[in-house]
Amino acid sequence: MLGLPSTTEVGRRIPKEAFYGRLKVSAALRQSFIDDVERFVIANSIKTSTTGIPDGERVHEVLVVEVVLKARHVPEEVLALVAQANPHKLLFVCTHSGEACLAVMLKRLVVGPWRSLNGLALDVRADNIDAAWDSLASLVAYGDAGSGAETVEERFEADSRLKALRDELARVEARGRKERQVARKNALFDKAKELKRQIADIERGR
Repeated sequence: MLGLPSTTEVGRRIPKEAFYGRLKVSAALRQSFIDDVERFVIANSIKTSTTGIPDGERVHEVLVVEVVLKARHVPEEVLALVAQANPHKLLFVCTHSGEACLAVMLKRLVVGPWRSLNGLALDVRADNIDAAWDSLASLVAYGDAGSGAETVEERFEADSRLKALRDELARVEARGRKERQVARKNALFDKAKELKRQIADIERGR
């Protein structure tokens, strides 16, 4: 699957009950496991012994997990729970009726677009397993092979922080335009200036 080396193939099915049976989940989430997921299969294991790629400092193994869905709907809470409960990095391949979409857990679950399963191929050539994970996760989150200057987690964290700061700046500037009281208007101006400084610091450090 996905054009990965045959040496990485595992093909081990994991019963759904292994997740919702031993983890504390809500009734709704348990029902999502039952209603939305047909089965979980550990399809591939990407690590030094299966690829020849040198071990990483942060990442030692990436498991490719096929999630066979009952409908063309990705149960994001289910995947997030599975990822959080597993010590390895997981690359989910959600499949349904010949189509697939990829998903990874960064600060939150990120789900890529649906595409033909037959046309989906992954390139795991990398200097080490850290770089292999960064490349695979960047493909899902950004559609590229990674920035190189920062890990995919650092990149995603910075992007999330930038978005939060820009959203707050927009709110502060909107309030400033409406404010008529001089002292409050000046306070909002100073806050907007500080937010712009924080945004510039993050952008300059990338």
